[in-house]
Amino acid sequence: MQKIDFVKNLEIIVDKLKSIEITNHFETSFISPTKEYNYNYIIPILFASKSNYDQIKNDGRFSNILNVLNSENIYSEHNLSSLTTILIATYANNILQKSNSISLYNFHKSLITTKNLAKDILQGATLTDEIDNEIDNGVIIFQILIESEGLQTEQYIKIFTSINELIETLNKILEETEEKSEIILLDSGSDANFGIKTGIETAKSLFLIFKEIWDFVVSHKHYKNKQNNQTLIESLTIRTLIQEKINDGIISKEEGLEYTHKIKTRTDDLIGMKVLPKQIVIESNNIENRKLLNEFEGIKLLSADNK
Repeated sequence: MQKIDFVKNLEIIVDKLKSIEITNHFETSFISPTKEYNYNYIIPILFASKSNYDQIKNDGRFSNILNVLNSENIYSEHNLSSLTTILIATYANNILQKSNSISLYNFHKSLITTKNLAKDILQGATLTDEIDNEIDNGVIIFQILIESEGLQTEQYIKIFTSINELIETLNKILEETEEKSEIILLDSGSDANFGIKTGIETAKSLFLIFKEIWDFVVSHKHYKNKQNNQTLIESLTIRTLIQEKINDGIISKEEGLEYTHKIKTRTDDLIGMKVLPKQIVIESNNIENRKLLNEFEGIKLLSADNK
């Protein structure tokens, strides 16, 4: 499991199992342990948590984490039935004497602590809470959809070279040449993630190029003929911007042709190597993405003759 996915999966578990709501009730009562507290408030939250647990417990993204924390013991019918008799209006001192209630609290507190620790250590300060907000920070997280534990060295070199050439080209078009790109995240293994930080406008344009091309792939499935390729190229937002700069005399026609050619060929190479922005992978059907990428692997998505 990749670092960024591990953090995200923990966040989903904490949210689905309502860990924060459950622990908040316990900790509020612990402030005044000799004062009666209505623990009944936890019961509806706990059963909503149980319902969500049943939905995610067999999901490969979450099952290993839940198994390590012995979640099945917490959500067993016997334990839940016992908790309904324990979680009543009573004192914290009484609750602290019941192993079932202490296990419930410790389980959810452990989830929250693990999530916070993983986020601080594995994700770092550069990445925000939500992947779809990263672009506003000049960051794009990419995912390489592969089944094996890694790629050959030359494949990684080609991926990073293509990304770098794309960014350098966009920097020139968007006049962000002083912004230097850097790798801020690099995971190994299957479905590896890597994060690139660059200029904000460059990051937005880079993501949009992939988004527009991938939407075209999904809509047309097969579009190797020249007409479809030309339609796609002409529909790209970045090509419109290039044409405007040519018309305004900011860049020459030859430079515009060079930039357009480099953008389409490098993006072609990356998609052919199963590289997509992670946000697209998450928002779309992952199985469908794999199927489409397998169909297009090794095929030039954009005709090199269309300049």
